[in-house]
Order: sequence, then C-alpha cells, then structure tokens
Amino acid sequence: MSFSIKPRKDILTDILKEAKNSPRGWKAVVGKDHQLLSNDYYLFHPNQGLYLIKEYDKNPVETVGVGARISRHVDDDLCNDLPQFHDNFGIIQGDIRKIVHNIQQGIHPQKIFTAAIEGHDLGLSIPLRGQASATQDSYRFMRSQFSSKQKNLDRSLEKLAKDDGLYQAHM
Repeated sequence: MSFSIKPRKDILTDILKEAKNSPRGWKAVVGKDHQLLSNDYYLFHPNQGLYLIKEYDKNPVETVGVGARISRHVDDDLCNDLPQFHDNFGIIQGDIRKIVHNIQQGIHPQKIFTAAIEGHDLGLSIPLRGQASATQDSYRFMRSQFSSKQKNLDRSLEKLAKDDGLYQAHM
C-alpha cells in the first residue's frame, strides 16, 4: 500500500477533518526517534485509521515535520497488545482574535482554557481527544509493527532536516 507523505501542517489538517466525524476515542503513542532526532506521534482511531507524524523543533518557535496516514484500518488487536493508556491528549486549536477579544472583555485566560476543556469555545477548542501512552515499550511496539511503512517517512524527515542544517556541525 502506498501513502501520501505530507508536511506536518497538512497531515494535522487531515486528522482534524477526520476528528469532526469522530472527536473522541482516539489513541496516541508518542516517543523520541533518537537516530533522526524527531518526536514521533502515532495517532489512531478504529474508524479513521492510523497516522504517523515525525517532527522536530527547527527553532524555539517553529516545529517542522512530515506525516502520513499509514493505515486506513486499526485492528482491535493493536490496542489490546499495547500497555495501558494512562495519559490524556488532545489537539488544541486557537483563534487569537477571539482570545484577545475575550480577554479585552474581562475574561481571564484561565477561564478560556477551562472552557476549552469543558467543550466551550472562547477562542480555544479541542476538536480531538483521546488517551495516550508515552512508555518506551509502547513506542518500540508501534515502531516494530509499522517499521516498513515508516521508512519513507524517515527518509522524508531526514531530507527536511538536512535541508534545514539540523545535522551540520557548527563551529
């Protein structure tokens, strides 16, 4: 099966489109690829498939990376084979104009954040929520299950990082 590798921003947009149909029930396994110096995120939902995002911090304010939907189907066995998911995660979206307007109207920033958690949009929303695992065992398991599909993503990230000078020594 071939899949389309996209920039990080585009794959996140794809995931958020899928989340409109299934905002809850997502799972994530996160880990660090020490060889490529990337943070890896496996995001999956039984009805939406499995996505992999590989990213790194280009500088203190910019994160870059690549991603793809590496499977259209998630087997029930996948969740059963992974250790317990102990953490929660979500993708947060913000509308800076709406946030600033609400702060100017006297709404405390903490209330804006709390409202997002409760499902109310005062400038922040969480359109995708689920459970996460950041254990090394979970990460190694996911890498081993999808290593053949991950190779193209690894090459794309490596090219991006090389073009950004990430692997160059500075003197």
